[in-house]
Amino acid sequence: MNDDLFNSFVESGSTTINNLIIKNFHKLGMTERDLIVYLALSMYAQKGNTFPMAQDLAEDTGIDETSIYTVIQGLIKLGIIELKTVVDHHQQRDIYSLTPIFHRLKNLLQQEKLANKQDKLMSDTEELFKKIEVEFGRPISPIEQEQIHQWIDDDHYSIELIDLALREAVLNQAYSLKYMDRILISWEKSNIKSAEQLQERRKKLGY
Repeated sequence: MNDDLFNSFVESGSTTINNLIIKNFHKLGMTERDLIVYLALSMYAQKGNTFPMAQDLAEDTGIDETSIYTVIQGLIKLGIIELKTVVDHHQQRDIYSLTPIFHRLKNLLQQEKLANKQDKLMSDTEELFKKIEVEFGRPISPIEQEQIHQWIDDDHYSIELIDLALREAVLNQAYSLKYMDRILISWEKSNIKSAEQLQERRKKLGY
């Protein structure tokens, strides 16, 4: 590589973009063309130009000017960027703010986390149903299923704690949800919410 070419590489600089944008742009409703324009806007912003001309964006991306305007309007509607008017040295000027995308990403990731948590809870609940049926030696009724859901949703007992109550009931050969309910209420009164807390209490009581 000759010196001129090397210098051109160095002087052109680099554009930094968060990997979460690349990994989730489709989930945010962006197309590949939207991403290219967003990258171009990021490049100019990191060079200090927060309102590049459509002509320059068109030359850099290979997208015609009319489409550039259309893409930018689409990005604004999606909440990916925002067109803002700021006062600089007592003069108003327009800028493209690129930060709204991070608020969209935050909401997206929170929704995915909540969905994953709900999916896991449903899976764990189904597994709990199966355990109870195996230990009781019979299918549990819809009313019993509703009781278990009530423990989880209304009483906020963890799956772990309900499983411990099941073990306690089996050890005492009491194969009923009523017996498990009495155990859970007893533990709740003693502020026991986990296996560790139950074990600690048993140590203190000497059994």
